Amino acid sequence: AKGRSVPRFGPPQAGPASAMNIARRISSEKPAAGRMSALSMYEIPPTEPISVSEFEEFAFDRLRLLSTIELARAKGLKGEDLEKRIRKARDEYMPLSSTGLVKDFFSHFILRLAYCRSEDLRRWFLTNELELFKWRFVNNPPDDRNAWLRAHGLRYEAISRDEYDELKQDLCEALASRRDLDAGQVDNPEHYKVPFEEVIDLVRQRKVFLRGGFAYVPEPDLVSIVSTAVRAKWSRELATTSRSWPSLREDEADRLFGFLEGLSTQYVGEDWSRPNNGGTKVTLADLPAAARRSFPLCMHNMYVKLLETHHLKHNARNQFGLFLKTIGLTVDESMAFFKSEFGKKMPGDKFMKEYAYGIRYNYGLEGKRQDWSAAGCKSIIASVGANAAAGEHHGCPFKNYDEGQMRATLQQMQVSGTDVAFILEKVRGQHFQVACGRFFEAKHKGTTLLQTEIGGIEHPNQFFTESIKFHLAQEKANGIKPAATQDSQSTPVDASA
Repeated sequence: AKGRSVPRFGPPQAGPASAMNIARRISSEKPAAGRMSALSMYEIPPTEPISVSEFEEFAFDRLRLLSTIELARAKGLKGEDLEKRIRKARDEYMPLSSTGLVKDFFSHFILRLAYCRSEDLRRWFLTNELELFKWRFVNNPPDDRNAWLRAHGLRYEAISRDEYDELKQDLCEALASRRDLDAGQVDNPEHYKVPFEEVIDLVRQRKVFLRGGFAYVPEPDLVSIVSTAVRAKWSRELATTSRSWPSLREDEADRLFGFLEGLSTQYVGEDWSRPNNGGTKVTLADLPAAARRSFPLCMHNMYVKLLETHHLKHNARNQFGLFLKTIGLTVDESMAFFKSEFGKKMPGDKFMKEYAYGIRYNYGLEGKRQDWSAAGCKSIIASVGANAAAGEHHGCPFKNYDEGQMRATLQQMQVSGTDVAFILEKVRGQHFQVACGRFFEAKHKGTTLLQTEIGGIEHPNQFFTESIKFHLAQEKANGIKPAATQDSQSTPVDASA
């Protein structure tokens, strides 16, 4: 890879001296008081070698951190709630320590490589990296923050006392009209005079006083000014990296190309590769009631279509089959289930000849003999959209359904109007996992996933597992002997609308 905007990762082994060099370089941005800070514009890419395992570990941890930020924002967390969520994720994945700073430095550039390839990927990366930057900026002490600004040539000077006195009434009126500032912030006379085009978001929200082409920005909004400059810088560098991607792809075809291209859809949450249903064994006889009570909408849709048409195409068979495997069905049970449905349209020997291999393959009994896992939400959402008219029913319904179809489906499944409105709002904003989390709440009255650490749904098997736990708790509270499911003869609801 060539060009300064593309990090040059060396041989697959790294010694402690390399890490020390990185730590020294990062520590040069420490405040004068010696406090450690990860606030950075990431101006110079790393050239020190790291191992391939470190490369992957650093990338996964930053992806976890940025995904946490994305989910928190999609759920509408603000203020102290958002601050706490980001801090907790930072402490877990990118701690403020010497080793944590090294990881932070490398991982930013690794994800810059992985997310430079398309406009959508660049937008996702910039949005969440900028949110992390803002959090770090506002949580740095003022003196450290000002020193950092001067060191990076961002000279935003406060207005003079005379100018403040001249405009005091206008500035105070602008502050008084804002509900997002507390009393101490409203009384703060510190303002910065900035060309209005550098703070378009504040102008659009009518948060600043304008005169002569300048916006008079109160100190609490300084982060908006700085983040605009940082975003512009990172956007240019991402574009440069994007142009260098073809050469990097050729250079790293054997080692890193596949990893980088797959990183944006990589599932980095809890391991759902084994049944995890609160100790409950799900069997073939349980499927009708399990689909009614505990299947996420994606799996419920494919289950209903299989029962209606007695067929699923390849992508849906693979997505649904691995889900059934992970909730506990054995290979024999899966074989019997698909054969019983497909057999309503074709002879049994034809099914065994054309479809049995794929089922056994998913269980690691054919081909590579790999123990395949069910796909996570990111992978499902990123998959090629399903076309119901062509018999394709895989993918994420929250992404694939149009608004009318989604509304009709939710109403048919007796989701309340308030929940439908919330879900559709999140779908319009492409927050499909948060929409799925609200769907879970709507189907499990009394749960508050959006207010807990779980938040949006990250994996179909997560939805199923949390549903099983919910029903087991209800059965126990009502004195009913716990069972995987009940009412196994229930008729499934058509989720296709």
